[in-house]
Amino acid sequence: MGNLAVSDNVGSINPVAYVPLGMHLVGSVPLPSAEDVFRTMSAAVGDRLRRMADGETGARADWIVWQYPVLSSRPQFEVAPPTPDFYKALPRLKLREGEAGQGVEFGSLGYAEAAQGSYRTFRQLKREGIIPARCRFQVSLPTPLAPIAAFVAASDQVEMEQVYERAMAAEVEAILDAIPREQLAIQWDANFEFAMLENEMRAWFPDVKAGILERLIRLSRLVPSDVELGFHFCYGDGSERRPAPPDMRQLVEIANAVSASLGRSIDWIHMPAQAATEDQEAMFFAPLRELRLQPDTQLFLGVLCHGDEEAATRARIAALSELVGEFGVATSCGWGRLATTHVDALLETHSRHSRALAGAGDVRPAFDWPAGVSRIPDEEWTQAPLDTFGLRYDSVDAHGWYRNLDPTVTQLARDLQDGDLLIDFSGGTGILLNRLLMRIFDRPVGVLIVDASQKFLRVAVEHFREDPRVGVRLLRYLREQNRLEFMDEVLGPALLERQADAIVSTNAVHLYTNLDETLASWARVVRPGGRLYINSGNLRNPDAAANEWILDETVYVVHEVATGIARTKPRYQAYRDVLHDAERLQKYLDFRDRGFAPPRPLELYTSALHKAGFDVVGVTHETIAADVDDWFDLLTAYHEPVLGWVGGTEKVDGVAPSEEAVADRLALIRDSLDAIFGERPGFKCCWTYIEGRRREDS
Repeated sequence: MGNLAVSDNVGSINPVAYVPLGMHLVGSVPLPSAEDVFRTMSAAVGDRLRRMADGETGARADWIVWQYPVLSSRPQFEVAPPTPDFYKALPRLKLREGEAGQGVEFGSLGYAEAAQGSYRTFRQLKREGIIPARCRFQVSLPTPLAPIAAFVAASDQVEMEQVYERAMAAEVEAILDAIPREQLAIQWDANFEFAMLENEMRAWFPDVKAGILERLIRLSRLVPSDVELGFHFCYGDGSERRPAPPDMRQLVEIANAVSASLGRSIDWIHMPAQAATEDQEAMFFAPLRELRLQPDTQLFLGVLCHGDEEAATRARIAALSELVGEFGVATSCGWGRLATTHVDALLETHSRHSRALAGAGDVRPAFDWPAGVSRIPDEEWTQAPLDTFGLRYDSVDAHGWYRNLDPTVTQLARDLQDGDLLIDFSGGTGILLNRLLMRIFDRPVGVLIVDASQKFLRVAVEHFREDPRVGVRLLRYLREQNRLEFMDEVLGPALLERQADAIVSTNAVHLYTNLDETLASWARVVRPGGRLYINSGNLRNPDAAANEWILDETVYVVHEVATGIARTKPRYQAYRDVLHDAERLQKYLDFRDRGFAPPRPLELYTSALHKAGFDVVGVTHETIAADVDDWFDLLTAYHEPVLGWVGGTEKVDGVAPSEEAVADRLALIRDSLDAIFGERPGFKCCWTYIEGRRREDS
């Protein structure tokens, strides 16, 4: 919201004892994009911020003005001229004759979509160590009262506030679904509420103070306790600020009432803190003596004012510290209507008038690996060029069905503690780890990715070489014993003595042909009481719904459908002979089964875990939607085992297929998927999640 410039006229002054702790950004910043805001704030004042907003860039720069077309586009409204009793000349939206407010459907208001897009940038910059590790992503939302008061005709405000508030509640729910709660902070911007309390704006409810308090409490209860909650109380910005009231009484009374009534902690409250003139400041600030916030609520005061001399700002800070004790510094409102050229001066002023937060500038936490342990082995494969197959597989993280990882990430983020060591078994290119680190940026947790594929692990090395928490280990194939190395054979003495605190395996356990031996090796490297997490979309779960697929089972259906298409479609005539050669065809199917193993029942896995020394403490399942196009994209990477009989494979025949045969094979996979799903865009799958603990006596 808003726009405040700060003088950078620094004179010779006498320093005062108190310097505010940290600073707060209300929301809007006049920079081109969220990435520009995140990078600029992190570099200039990252050590002073507990939370970072995305700057409300683009259409959102003028606070709620961008909501006008959201409302005006509804066909139930007609556009009426401004009313003279409103402080801005804005058109008023009036329900057409015969229309009811409850019939208005807004759909998306745009706030959740904007937050989701900005958070993707935020988490990547935080993952790279640019945004401080302890800094949360702040989403600033207007109270529903604001756009209704600004844009809707008085006769329709009661009805339309209810409709808009429901839409805003849906936006909050979408934000909570998309952004990890431990990374999220939500701020409610209350502006017009104080105009109503000061009798500068008409309210459509009789008891103004009670009505405002009721609304703020109702909105706050939309925010779960594990998400930070704050308020921005506002009198307007520098260019459009309403006349300052005689004192801060209304601000203090609402802050006290919300703090006492909410039943959860308020993480911060921000208030403007400047009077009309310096002579009036003592009277203006006086009600702050009655401020009664909870001990864990941070107070930020808008002490930085346009045109002030340095001495005046310092004197204001000193006076306020005597009234409230500790507080953080801010402007009275956002910066959105400022010119971009003012940003550097604002940041310098904020920095000059605040002190850094303890530990807030920590960029990348470390993990205390045992002495002598090399995170990344100095071996030929760790320096080899990146392989296109490994990179191709790494791209499946963008596929919708990879949402199957989210419940496991939530489990790990819930349970992992500072100093824990997690083994990501069959961790591949680090897709799970990348998602996990987006949730636990600030925890010194060590993660060791273990996999049998050099190509996949080489991509993981590229991703995590600079992260001191991440190591990799390669499982080599022991040809004489016809098996992969077990985990305790590759960790080395120091890690075996240290023991892991948890092990996770995602989308891989169904491929372990020597399941009992593999699980037994897990028990040898995890400490007693250590945790285990497995997920797979390729177990036969008896609780799966009738319309839910086992993901890899589609490959078997593709084969069956493809044989029928090949027998009837002229394009595939050249590949029909192999369908009549049972011995040769079986070789291709055996090759397929090594990459896409036939599903086995859930009970087989739970029994094997118990035998290996793990107690199963929970089994759950989720319905995961898979996009047909995404699944086809993955099958094209594995086309040889999927339909190797179309043109042959080097693994079976010793000769690579021709380019023409590969093109036919991919086309036949596509034709088969289209036939199976009737050109539907997606299908449902059942994913199973197993949690376990290593028994103390095993």
